[in-house]
Amino acid sequence: MKIEKDISDLTKFIDGIEDEVVDFMDEKAREALIRQKEARLLSGKRDYLNHTWNLRSALGYVITYEGKEKRRFIGDQNHPDPTAAAETNKVLNEENKAGTSIIFADGMYYAGFVSSKGYDVIDTAELFLDQELNKQ
Repeated sequence: MKIEKDISDLTKFIDGIEDEVVDFMDEKAREALIRQKEARLLSGKRDYLNHTWNLRSALGYVITYEGKEKRRFIGDQNHPDPTAAAETNKVLNEENKAGTSIIFADGMYYAGFVSSKGYDVIDTAELFLDQELNKQ
């Protein structure tokens, strides 16, 4: 006896889940960048001189789903100097996109140095996202 199975509805269901997961991740990643900007404004640290605004405008992320890039966002696309967005795009292009994830980046070469001096470059965004994705 031969049994035939029609799994077309299952495929539609799985495809629908992918869209919902990517939308949810995108929403939370954008919220994280908003929180990051708010944290910078509320920070008591005012001794760092922001000459170019490149570091702040370079924040971005990529959302991957099963190893494929689904969304990309770079913070301030209206910044007069396109260097920040271009550098962040380079960093995101080089990242390993295996699995399902959100990858934050700040492409300015000095981001790590500024962060090592105690300034919040991307920390608040990462912490917020971790909390939001791990809510029970």
